[in-house]
Amino acid sequence: MTAARLLIAFVLVTLPADAIRVTPLVRDGELLLSFTAPGAVTAELREAIRSGMVITFTYDVSLRQGAFLWFDRTIADAEVAASVRFDNLTRTYHVTRMVDGRVTWSESSTNEEQVRGWLTDFDRLKLFPAGALQPNAEYTIDIRARISPRRAWVLWPFGQHDATGRAPFTYIR
Repeated sequence: MTAARLLIAFVLVTLPADAIRVTPLVRDGELLLSFTAPGAVTAELREAIRSGMVITFTYDVSLRQGAFLWFDRTIADAEVAASVRFDNLTRTYHVTRMVDGRVTWSESSTNEEQVRGWLTDFDRLKLFPAGALQPNAEYTIDIRARISPRRAWVLWPFGQHDATGRAPFTYIR
């Protein structure tokens, strides 16, 4: 691995808090989730992708129900990930999307802007069963994103996320 590639591998990617826009939609008794992280692909990250490194965007999604005197109760969790690999020979980006470790979609493109959308824009995902929701109750969707590989202090005991997003909603049936 070249020194330039190592330098790119250890670029610390940070986004402002609440950099993820979250839109929950309840339709026909189902919870559909859309979210986007428009500022996630920075110039440094584009260079890392173009170097041929596999870059993965991981979104940890939590469905929480508010509690009166205690912490919010977590109803369900899901992990949504999108990985990109650039083939320098064919000048083609290969993107794979996964939900909870299962590949749900894969595509290739030469259009960098289209690939950016595939990594950061998710539309109407059905991540949680509708049976877990109580009618007329208040819920919150929390999303924490991380981009890897990243520079991290291995001995640091706490997780670090690159961006977060939150959206409250009422489940009306």
